[in-house]
Amino acid sequence: MVGVALVLRVALALGTNVYFDTAYYWQWARHLAWGYYDHPPLVAWLIALLGIHGTALGCGAATVAAVWGLARDVYGDRAAAWRAAALWSVVPGGMVAGTWATPDSPLLLFWTLALWALWRERWVLAGLACGLALLSKFPAVLLGAAFLLTALATRRFPRRAWGTAALAATCVTPVLLWNAGHDWVGVAFQLRHGLDGQGGWSTLGEFVGGQFIFGGLVLFPLAWVYAARGPRAHLLLRMAAVVPLLFFGYAAVRARGEANWPAMAYVSVCVGVAGMRPPWQRVAVFTNLALVLAVVSHLFFPVLRLERDTALWRTQGWDVLSALATPHTLFPDMKPGDVVAVYTGNYQLASQVARYAGVPVGTAGPVRFSQYDLWPPPAVAPGQDVLWVEEDGPFAPSTLTDRFGAMDDPAYLYGTYQGRVLHTFRVWWIRDAKP
Repeated sequence: MVGVALVLRVALALGTNVYFDTAYYWQWARHLAWGYYDHPPLVAWLIALLGIHGTALGCGAATVAAVWGLARDVYGDRAAAWRAAALWSVVPGGMVAGTWATPDSPLLLFWTLALWALWRERWVLAGLACGLALLSKFPAVLLGAAFLLTALATRRFPRRAWGTAALAATCVTPVLLWNAGHDWVGVAFQLRHGLDGQGGWSTLGEFVGGQFIFGGLVLFPLAWVYAARGPRAHLLLRMAAVVPLLFFGYAAVRARGEANWPAMAYVSVCVGVAGMRPPWQRVAVFTNLALVLAVVSHLFFPVLRLERDTALWRTQGWDVLSALATPHTLFPDMKPGDVVAVYTGNYQLASQVARYAGVPVGTAGPVRFSQYDLWPPPAVAPGQDVLWVEEDGPFAPSTLTDRFGAMDDPAYLYGTYQGRVLHTFRVWWIRDAKP
């Protein structure tokens, strides 16, 4: 099962286009810093070191190995360790993080290593792993909350654990200092994005439905069985499962969230289910494998025709943007070298343009604040031209067009996959920048 999952991850990584969020983090990797608007910097550092595929596949494979090691120590049994690794290898949330590089890729690895070190009471290793988890994503602090709840429940708090907390805090201090120097943009965004919005029963329902997909049709219910009835000796593991699920469930009542946010909870769940009766383990594995195979099959051999095929839209057809590297092929009157930058209305599309066309990019208009607002805009001298690109988005904003003398009618780029048009990009030539 572990080998099958690895083959599927490699096939997905190599057989699909770069995911737009991954392209955004790839842009971060070209501007290395201690912090970014959205998340801490570890994913960018890893992409700069290992590349997109190396980061995702490497973190994914290492997380499976760490789950195996944790389960072996929990049960003292290699067979149970392989069962846990098999379960984790087909958790959809883990599959995504192990295929496309996102902050979840290193978070899941270092969360698992930190949990393993805490279980073994290796306090220095736990501090380093917790620090690296915090450098991946701020919600890694929930593992500290799970440890504290376990300590309160057992009335045992080892003195050396204070050193673990201090070491983790030392690791994340540069990120906090970076945030302090940038009006706390990263921390404030996470709090607003996760807790401040339009929420209620509908968004909670979306969150629960998302867990049946990203966690598993059977594994998600088993998470609550394990949390409520698991062995008392597993209290730390049970808390590490229930704390993220409860926290993000509460957040879903406050604002619409993302289904992948509590993915780290399923590390403990897989270890716990590995100790349950075999029928539950088999059902959990094969239902998740069936779901993963169905999605992978659709991405490579799409038979169903959906009105809004989000899976295909996100993973295929973006490479057509490489045509923007030679925009004179779209506009007959344009000369090579006339265009010096490309602007878009959102950070995802800007990042895809940068990835596939390799040109300077920027965002303009009433767009969501992003890292592009912290970077200097592309340099455009008087008389030079730019492009505006959109997909189902706003027309070029006046804040951009007012800086230029003329704008031509749009050209079109169609991102296709196996005969299906997944993307329709409109491209405007905006000419003659004013002094």
